[in-house]
Amino acid sequence: MMLTQAVRRAATIRPHGLAIASGGERRTWRVTAGRIAALAGALRTMGAGPGVQVATLAQNSPRHFELLLAAWWAGSVLVPLNTRLAFEEIRYILEHSAARLLVTDEHFAHVAARASDELAGLRDTLVLDDAGYARACAHAPLDDACGELETLAGIFYTGGTTGRPKGVELTHRNFAFAATNMQRDLLHGPASVYLHAAPLFHLADFGIGMGVTMGAGGHSFLAKFSTAAFYERLTSDGVTHLQLVPTMLAAVLDAPERDDRLLAQVRSVSYGAAPVSQALLARLLQAFPHARIQQFYGMTESCGASVMLPAERHTLEGPLAGKLDSVGQPIAGFEIRIAAPGTDQPLEAGQIGEIQVRGATVMRGYWKSPEQTAAALAGGWLRSGDAGRMDEEGFIQVVDRLKDMIISGGENIYCAEVENVLASHPGVAECAVIGLPDDHWGERVHAVVVAREGQAIDAAELDAYCRARIAGYKAPRSYDIRGIPLPLSAVGKVQKNLLREQWLAQRTNA
Repeated sequence: MMLTQAVRRAATIRPHGLAIASGGERRTWRVTAGRIAALAGALRTMGAGPGVQVATLAQNSPRHFELLLAAWWAGSVLVPLNTRLAFEEIRYILEHSAARLLVTDEHFAHVAARASDELAGLRDTLVLDDAGYARACAHAPLDDACGELETLAGIFYTGGTTGRPKGVELTHRNFAFAATNMQRDLLHGPASVYLHAAPLFHLADFGIGMGVTMGAGGHSFLAKFSTAAFYERLTSDGVTHLQLVPTMLAAVLDAPERDDRLLAQVRSVSYGAAPVSQALLARLLQAFPHARIQQFYGMTESCGASVMLPAERHTLEGPLAGKLDSVGQPIAGFEIRIAAPGTDQPLEAGQIGEIQVRGATVMRGYWKSPEQTAAALAGGWLRSGDAGRMDEEGFIQVVDRLKDMIISGGENIYCAEVENVLASHPGVAECAVIGLPDDHWGERVHAVVVAREGQAIDAAELDAYCRARIAGYKAPRSYDIRGIPLPLSAVGKVQKNLLREQWLAQRTNA
């Protein structure tokens, strides 16, 4: 089913059911479908249409959600922009994607104005502030002009922390399969209210949101994540489904606003980006007594999740325990293998190699990058760039990014293994492990640690803790213990490149 068809279905079977339940905004599916059609009509008058790239730059909101679907309704190709990008990064994506229309909310009106002045390739810009949104919603509705399943639906740009970001080409078929998986595995239905706490421009949130729409459920939105805003949404919107990264989950549990009665109303908690520690899981199971807790692993190139650790495996005891160090098993519709990097020969269970993916949601390719596409999809398998192992039951453990592996004294050291040990220390709130240049070892393991509030820890204590649990050559040789949070990307991943840059800057200034 095309996602615009899912909107029409929801408006048919739940015309008076809430599509939007966000703060003070309440809209039924019938009204929401009408607004999407009207927004699509407004976009069409500005040049949107089949094969036309429409870039979007907005904070999470009902308007942003409607805008994304309206672009598809108009037959266009979505190019969602990361709200944390600098203008020059935005310029590159707009020019590289050949975007012809840029739509922003009021928070990024200045970006729209500058882009309009400086980018000759843009046909038009639209700011969906109160006035712009009202005018667009008053437009005559457009009949659904969404393309065929094999039509290009979106160009989603990767982070680009090691060079220029790549534009991932995803079709309507990719999104249809991904949304169906999310609707099925997270049990989204008419009684669901999903909180968009992660940014809509990222596939982790966007994909789950499409699953909610497939199930004719309701949508709530956080413009920016904070624990105060999180609990406000749980209070006002009747939220039942959550998707958070582990750092957000820990913040929710430690928040001064914590209300266990509100947490008890949640029926589903999913997370990604990193595994949870056993200590955090024990707290989650207690705090969310009625929720199914699931972990997902995926990437932009696979249109979101391809692996899931199901709720029944989120347990600390019994015959189903023991899989918490994995990200789970392949989701229906996917095949996963571990292959030797460079040779692509499948490896035996337990051996570390590259995680490779095959399935219905794998990208069409990289926009304007045939060489990179050929390399990423050689032999029909998507190369994830992640190092991992698979056990005899098909459970996959992500060891590290291949490019982030530390080679110290000739030994391969995977950052995630060291991070998991550090994270289990009761005094550690956050941690990240990076490789730093070392005259003797080539590289050395360096740990950046944030102590829990009220806890005093030092390097000697952490070193002894690590050496009691992992080989001595894997233990960090240096520590940075700080009281400020680690730098996170917009989707909650630690920005290790910034940690390296900070260390190099300190060394240069020393």
